[in-house]
Amino acid sequence: MPKKTHSPIRDAVGSVLSARRITLLAREVGVVKRQRKVRVVAFVAAVVLGFSTGAERTLAGMRRAYERATGQVLAPSGFYARFSRELVQLLKLLVEDAMVQLQQRSPRLKQTLARFEQLLVADGSLVKLHRSLARYYPSVFPNQVGAAAKLHVVLNVTGRSARSVQIVSGSRHDSTILKVGPWVTGKLLLLDLAYRKGLLYKRIADNGGYFLIRKKDNDDPLIADGPWSGQRLSTMAKHFAGWAIDVPALVPWSFDRGPDKRRHLLQVRLVGQWHPVEARHHFYLTNAPPEMIATAHVGPIYAGRWEVELFFRELKLTHRLEQLPTRKRFVAEALIYAALLSLLLSRRLSQRLLPQTQLSAPERWARLFATFALDILLLFVARSPSPHFERRLARVLRREAPDPNARRPNLLRRVQLGRFRVATN
Repeated sequence: MPKKTHSPIRDAVGSVLSARRITLLAREVGVVKRQRKVRVVAFVAAVVLGFSTGAERTLAGMRRAYERATGQVLAPSGFYARFSRELVQLLKLLVEDAMVQLQQRSPRLKQTLARFEQLLVADGSLVKLHRSLARYYPSVFPNQVGAAAKLHVVLNVTGRSARSVQIVSGSRHDSTILKVGPWVTGKLLLLDLAYRKGLLYKRIADNGGYFLIRKKDNDDPLIADGPWSGQRLSTMAKHFAGWAIDVPALVPWSFDRGPDKRRHLLQVRLVGQWHPVEARHHFYLTNAPPEMIATAHVGPIYAGRWEVELFFRELKLTHRLEQLPTRKRFVAEALIYAALLSLLLSRRLSQRLLPQTQLSAPERWARLFATFALDILLLFVARSPSPHFERRLARVLRREAPDPNARRPNLLRRVQLGRFRVATN
């Protein structure tokens, strides 16, 4: 029996784009109805990894990537016809599988965050579509952007990967997209002002989760306890210029539906941190008690919300999420899921090739992955891959990936140490 060779790149890609899993799902959802010339595993891999074949992401570039990897020449119409409702469903299932894999390998939180199971960030980002898709994806700005999809993500900060994703119309508000359930138990959610809703806070707390959100400037909650009980925050804050504030406060909430339309009050923790440069407090609302988040750590922990902005930036700039050259709904949806799958595959490959100490330069790794995406595709699809080619590719990736500023702590490290304060909305 021939000796099995060590293949870290093929193993990592195969864990996300499993040939057996793709073949099974393709038959279940109807991507493959009968044996044809197109190799479905290679086709999916070309759609996911063919984004960097030219200056822009195009279907023609993906078709050429497929032809180069397989040696098969396809008519453009035969390749484009594969972008169907069934392919969208297949890619969505693969994205869900990849997210589960990455969550299982996420490192545990430490230091200031050690009491939480995970640090999560929820946010949405608009993806501009062709105006003809407005009937499916109406935009929140119909006069400026004819059609837009909103990609809503719940991001696990420790793994720098999505925990869940949804593609909805651009007119949907973020607070209506986030559905709270038992999955928030023991986790801390960092939210921006789009999620400013008392009922959402209550549902997170009722499910055993924790939230941290900036207070809107014009909100003036009631102080719930202490010498300032019954007073508005604005009355109290002016007496504590230059000092931190940490008091219980009341925020209103009410049910969206049902006969109970009464206005209820939820007690939360109101933390204000003084920023001398701006000569004012930055206020935050949370239900996490002081023994879980110290007063001085609230601002630094909230700075971890910046990870979701880096996530969207990588999707759009490196994986070319916004390059959707199509008027067809299912082509656009397939390309959005392909960009997500490409990013998740990039995360999985970095886990496989690099030690934990080198996972501190995500943007550098993203550019490196995009540069060699076609080589990774060729290696994965090849029926008889060259061990020498893989060793050389792995050597280049490992050599170029480490952050040249390795002594500077990354964002998550600084958040866990509570070393800095960043004002983010």
